[in-house]
Amino acid sequence: MIKNYFKTAFRNLKRHKGYTTINIFGLVFGLAAFWMIALYVADEISYDKFNTNADRIVRLAQHASWDGGNMDVALTSAPFAPSIKANYPEVKDAVRIDAEGGGIVTYNEKKIKAGDIIFADKSLLNIFTYHFLYGDATALNEPGSMVITESLAKKIFGLASHALNQTVYMDANDGIKITGVIKDIPENSHLRFSGVRPLPEGFTEGWQNSHLYTYLLLKKNVEYKNLERKLQSLTDKTIKKEMAVKDYHLELQPLTSIHLHSNLGYEISPNGSISRVYIFIAIGFLILIIAIINYMNLATARSSSRVREVGVRKAIGSGRWHLAKMFLTESLLLTLVAAVIAIFVVNLCLPFFNELSGKQLTIWRFGVVNTLCTLVIFSMLTGILSGVYPSVFLSGFKTIPALKGQMGDMNGNANFRKTLVVFQFVITIVMITGAVIIYRQLQFALHSDLGFNKDQVLTFHIDSKKVRGQLPALKTQLLQSPLIKSAAAAGNPIGNNDLGSYGYEYEKNDGSSSESTKMVEELVTDPDYLNTMEIKLVSGRNFSADMPADKTASVLVNETLVKELGWKNPLGKQMLKASDDNGKTQPATVIGVVKDFHTYSLQHKVEPMVLIMPKEINEQDNLYVKLAKGRIADGLAYLSQVYRQFDNANPIEYNFLDENFARQYVAEKKQGELALVFSGLAIIIACLGLFGLATFTAEQRRKEIGIRKVLGANISDIVQMLSKDFLKLVFIASLIAVPVAWFTMEKWLQDFAYRINIEWWIFVLAGCTALFIALGTISFQAIKAALANPVKSLRAE
Repeated sequence: MIKNYFKTAFRNLKRHKGYTTINIFGLVFGLAAFWMIALYVADEISYDKFNTNADRIVRLAQHASWDGGNMDVALTSAPFAPSIKANYPEVKDAVRIDAEGGGIVTYNEKKIKAGDIIFADKSLLNIFTYHFLYGDATALNEPGSMVITESLAKKIFGLASHALNQTVYMDANDGIKITGVIKDIPENSHLRFSGVRPLPEGFTEGWQNSHLYTYLLLKKNVEYKNLERKLQSLTDKTIKKEMAVKDYHLELQPLTSIHLHSNLGYEISPNGSISRVYIFIAIGFLILIIAIINYMNLATARSSSRVREVGVRKAIGSGRWHLAKMFLTESLLLTLVAAVIAIFVVNLCLPFFNELSGKQLTIWRFGVVNTLCTLVIFSMLTGILSGVYPSVFLSGFKTIPALKGQMGDMNGNANFRKTLVVFQFVITIVMITGAVIIYRQLQFALHSDLGFNKDQVLTFHIDSKKVRGQLPALKTQLLQSPLIKSAAAAGNPIGNNDLGSYGYEYEKNDGSSSESTKMVEELVTDPDYLNTMEIKLVSGRNFSADMPADKTASVLVNETLVKELGWKNPLGKQMLKASDDNGKTQPATVIGVVKDFHTYSLQHKVEPMVLIMPKEINEQDNLYVKLAKGRIADGLAYLSQVYRQFDNANPIEYNFLDENFARQYVAEKKQGELALVFSGLAIIIACLGLFGLATFTAEQRRKEIGIRKVLGANISDIVQMLSKDFLKLVFIASLIAVPVAWFTMEKWLQDFAYRINIEWWIFVLAGCTALFIALGTISFQAIKAALANPVKSLRAE
C-alpha cells in the first residue's frame, strides 16, 4: 500500500510540473534558511560548554548605583579572588586574569606580534579545560614561564613540538620559558588567548583598582545564587565602605551564560546576545512557515483540478483515511525531495553565510549520522505539517458531487487561504521593517558626533621601552612633514573597551572631602592629546609640558563627572585616587573640564572620566597620529620611515580610530545584513506562493476572462480584476505588521544608550515595497491570462 501511495504521488507530481517546481523551490529555500540559522543558533548556545567544569565556573561582576550614575562592569580588583577563596568554603578555586599581557615575542631573529597574551593565576589551568600537547597543568607554577597555543608555537618555532623549554623574550625581561603548549582555544569560547603568563605571587592592589577578570570554581552541588547572597557581607566590610553608593553588589555569572546574557562594561571579548538568538530563531521558523503556507495554499487552491479524482477513488472503495494518507504521502515525497536539494543549497551557501555571520560553520558540525537523522526527521515533520490540512480537506469531498466536479461551499477554504496569505506578508513586512531600522541605527552609530574627530587618526602600540622614553623626539620628527597634522601619546587606544575603572575620593562643593569614592574611567594622555583628537575644552586649561606639577598633581575631568558629583565650580577641586594596600597617592587638582567624548560604542553611555598625565614612560605606550586629509598612503609611508629610525626591530601594526569604533558594531552590522538577506528570501518564497495562486486563479477564471474580453474588456481591466483581491490582502497585512514591527524593533533598540527614533515613513516604505513586489508578481500572470486568445478559452468549454 505504501509503495502504491508513493507511486501515485510521484506520477501526480510529475504530471503537474509547474505546481511541483514552485512548491519544491519554496520548501528548498525555507528548509535551507532554517538549517543555516539552526547551525548559527547551535553554535551560539554552545559557548564555553566544552569545559569539563562548565556548570561549576562563575565569573564575578560588579554593579553599583548612585545619584546620577551607575556602574555595571565585568572587571574586578585584585583582592576579590583571594578573599572569597579564603572566606567561603563553597569556592574550590579562583583565578584572576589580566588581559593586558600582549606584545612582541622575540625568538632568535624572529619577532611575532602577539597582542592576545594574558596574565593569569596558575589556577587557570586547573579551572578551565585546555588540551595539553606538551607539558601539563603545572606549567605556570614557576615564575617567568608561559603556556602558548599550537598556532603561536608554529608561528614562533615552525613546529609545536619544538616549543617546549625554549626561551623567548618580551619587552626588556630576562627571558620567558615555554613550559607548555595547548591546542588552540575553541572558537566557541568567550575567553580566548594565544598565550598565558603567571601573575606574580602575592599580587595585590586596592579594592577599587578594577582591571582584572575573576572566575570562581565552585564545589559540587553549590548553588551559585546562595553564594552570591553571602558575598554581600564581604563587600559591606570592604569596597562598599570606600564608595559613596546607594547600592553595591557582586553578581556571579555562570560561565555558559556569559556569551549570550552578559552585556557589561569591559567584557573580555565581544559577546553575542540572547535577543539576537531569539530573533534568528524567529526568522528561521517564520521563513519555514512561509514555505509551509505556500504548500498549503497551492494544494488547496488546486482542489478543483482533483475533485473528480477524489470522487472516482471514493466510488471504487477508498475511504477518507486512505485518501488522506495518499495526499500526505505526496506532501512527504515533495518535502524529502526538497530536503535533498536543500542540503546541497546549504553546502553551497555556507561560505557566504559564514562571511555574513562571522562564524566557521559546517553542515556536518554535529557528525554526519546525527545530522542526516535530524534532517530526515525534521523534513518528515515539515512534510506532515505542510500536508495535514490539504490531505484532510481534499479527502473530505463527498462522492457524488465530486464525480460531477462539484466542490460544495468553498467560502471557508477561501477565507483560510486568504488568512494564510495575510500571515505570510505580515512576516515579510516585519522583516523588511527590521532590516531598514537596523541599517539606520548602524548609520547613526557610525556617523554620530562622538565628541572628537576620528577621521584620519590612527593608533599603534609602542612595544619598545626605549622608544617610549624618546616620544618627544619621535613626535617632533613626525611633525616636520606636512603629511602629519599632529601626534599624541596615551595609555590606551579608545574604541576598544579596555579603559580601567578606578576609585577616586573628591572634594565636595563645601570644601570637605568625600567620605567614600567615585568610580571613574581613567585615561592617561599627554598635553597634545586634546588637540590631536579635537576634543573641546569646556573650561580651564589643558595639560602643559612646561608645568612639571601637571604630571602628578593635575587632572582633567569630563562633563559627566562634573554633573554626577554636582560640582558648581569644578576648577580647583581636589581629587585623590584610591591607593593600593601599600602605597600613597598624591592629591591632584582639577585644572580643566573637557566636553564629553565616547570611548566605546553607542550601546554604552558616556562614563565619568579622569584624564591624567603619564608618570612613567610605560604609561604612554600608544601613539595617536593624525594624518593629512587626502594623503593617507603617503602619511603612512612617512610614519613607517620615521618610526624605523627609532625602532627598526618591531613592526608597526596600526589601527584607524574609525575602524576601532566600527568594529564595535560588527555584530549589529552582520545582524542587519543577515536580516536583509533573509527578508529578501522571505519575499521570494512569498512571491512564489503568490505566483502559484495567481496562476491557478487565472486558470479557474479563464472562461470569465474570455467572456469579458469578448464583451470589450481590455488588458488593464483583466489585470485589475485578478490583482485587486490579492493586493487587498497585502494591504491588510501591512496594517497588522506595523504594531508587530514597532514593538519588536523598539525592544531591539533598547540595547543602545544612544539610538534613533522609529519614524512612520519606515512602515510606509516597508508596506509599499511589499505591495509593489506583490503587484509585480501577480501582474506577470494576470497579463499572460489577459493576452490569451478568448476563443480558445470558450471553445475548451
